[in-house]
Amino acid sequence: MYNLFSVKLLFESTATSTINPAKIFEERIFLVKGGSSEEVCSIVKKHFKPETYENADGGINKVELVKILDVFELVDDLSESLNLKEVYSRYIIFENPSTTTEEAIEKYSLDK
Repeated sequence: MYNLFSVKLLFESTATSTINPAKIFEERIFLVKGGSSEEVCSIVKKHFKPETYENADGGINKVELVKILDVFELVDDLSESLNLKEVYSRYIIFENPSTTTEEAIEKYSLDK
């Protein structure tokens, strides 16, 4: 039997180009079947191999998984409907109880 996990991943994309050299980070969330969080991490690492391709400027783009940020086991029953099912959750704890919503959003870029 397997469980479903939501996995939050960080990818890094570097572009070599004479016009627009850049480094871009991208967060992605995937659903992965597995028996444990360790197995899911192994599946993810095997699946997302570095990718290289030529971009429109004639340069080379390299995209690679650089970090598994979080693994979250789904607890909702997905057998009936996928509508409004939770696939990711993270608690952000602040020592200061007077931290405002705006401060939390700014500190963790939650609106991006």
